[in-house]
Amino acid sequence: MSDKHSKTEEPTSKRLSDARKKGQTPKSAELVPAVSLAIFAMLGTTLGGYIFRKGLIFIQRSLSLSYKTEITIRNLRVLFLKNFLDALLVVAPFALISMLLGIVLNIVQAGFLLTGEPLKPDLNRINPISGIKNLFSKKSLFNLIKNILKLILVAYLAYKNISESYKQILSSGNIGTEKLFTFFGAFIKSLVTDIVVAMLILAVVDYVFQKREYKKNLRMTKQEVKEEFKEMEGDPQIKSVRRQKQRQLSISRMMANVPTSTVVVTNPTHIAVALRYESNKDQAPLVVAKGADLLANKIKEIAKENKVPIIENVELARTMYKDVEVGEYIPYELYQAVAEILALVYRLKEKNKGKI
Repeated sequence: MSDKHSKTEEPTSKRLSDARKKGQTPKSAELVPAVSLAIFAMLGTTLGGYIFRKGLIFIQRSLSLSYKTEITIRNLRVLFLKNFLDALLVVAPFALISMLLGIVLNIVQAGFLLTGEPLKPDLNRINPISGIKNLFSKKSLFNLIKNILKLILVAYLAYKNISESYKQILSSGNIGTEKLFTFFGAFIKSLVTDIVVAMLILAVVDYVFQKREYKKNLRMTKQEVKEEFKEMEGDPQIKSVRRQKQRQLSISRMMANVPTSTVVVTNPTHIAVALRYESNKDQAPLVVAKGADLLANKIKEIAKENKVPIIENVELARTMYKDVEVGEYIPYELYQAVAEILALVYRLKEKNKGKI
């Protein structure tokens, strides 16, 4: 009891993923039948004439055998085959749609999932004690109430529709065949529509309940969350993903510094190092970005777009790339070489100003 109440933490993404691998997903057993009933009701309305005609052909063919055809095994086989094919043509669309609908709705509820975990033998499934516990669980109680509610709903809706059409039903024997079919068609349509709406509402309520219970059953204690976090910290794959994300973030920040840099020093093809020096801000030239190969090309590309001078100096570029990290000031021994680069940059700027 105390363990149950101590599970106050929402399930982590790993716990949800592990449960999913075991085939544990939140699903409503009511959604597929409810939507199937709705689709079949629409198909029944659309294909009602077709089904009725096929039914008449079936009856006529069966009755005609008694006085037109000799009753033999061969003739009975032919009759059975024809009637079977006609019945198949009527049932096939419904069966196919029902199958596809079941697949689609299960994918919608739980996503695409292929796992053999639920098929593995589990002694708990045949354990009588576990069975008794499940029998009196909250889920079983909810399912019992749900099934009773369905019966009450269907009975009430049937009573409601019959009571509303009571007089017409009693006098139906006095109207013509065409009007009789029209009346009963409208009556059945009204009854089925009411039942479909009720079943869909019940299915939505059931799905919300199942999803809530699913998350509740997967809740964790604070200790479980800590242990899982430690386990993930030690996972080489998790570490690799984290390092990759950190590297991407670092590169993004680095690239954002290039437009405000003073100069980019290259070697010229494989290495690029961006320097910033503002006399009123920096105590020495600062490396704000550096990269090799593709990163070097990206740095040069951004520098060109933002009109940052690009100066070629093979030895200086290599030395800074190797010895100075991003965010560090250049060492004293490189002052002279960098000062010459900056002087060249300032001369170029003055020259360009003079042209303007």
